[in-house]
Amino acid sequence: MHKVTTKRQVTLPQAVCNAIALQPGDYVEVFARDGVAHIVKMNSGNLAGKFSALVKGKAFPSVDELKDVIKKRATEKFLNDSN
Repeated sequence: MHKVTTKRQVTLPQAVCNAIALQPGDYVEVFARDGVAHIVKMNSGNLAGKFSALVKGKAFPSVDELKDVIKKRATEKFLNDSN
């Protein structure tokens, strides 16, 4: 069992990090679905493709736009992996 700190931080067990090849500096998306929290490691190649669609002919996207893209990709990955 893990305790959430006052900054809402949790230390991930090494076994979980190994299972998803998570390394320090990697990006993850955390979201809740049906009362369960999910952590999805973001693949930089997939994110780059998503971001390129946002920036064509525009200034670099805002933080909120980037978060939306990350959340959408994580949800798509979760839904595809659960089928």
